[in-house]
Amino acid sequence: MSNADLPTEAYFLTVDWCDKGPRGIFCSRDGKPFREDGKPHTEQEMHKILDLFWLVLSPKSEKFTYAELSEFTYWRPLAEFSNQYGIAHRADEVPIRVLEEENHD
Repeated sequence: MSNADLPTEAYFLTVDWCDKGPRGIFCSRDGKPFREDGKPHTEQEMHKILDLFWLVLSPKSEKFTYAELSEFTYWRPLAEFSNQYGIAHRADEVPIRVLEEENHD
């Protein structure tokens, strides 16, 4: 397969903790997101990935180009997932309250 045959965009599982914003990409601590090529994640797939936390994470499957994906450089671990999974945000969209909490630790 040549680079011309590779997809330039895909669907990624995004979450928004308790609808407090901003929405980010749900991924592992080593940066692996939950991706679907060609079609959005189904509700059943999102529930399976997030387990009971789908209730507070407001999941959506959203399409991003790989250039857009590279903008998500700030990763916030979620204790609910043993800090092994978290939310990747665009650095300029990280909630101020999160930065303040981290600076008080």
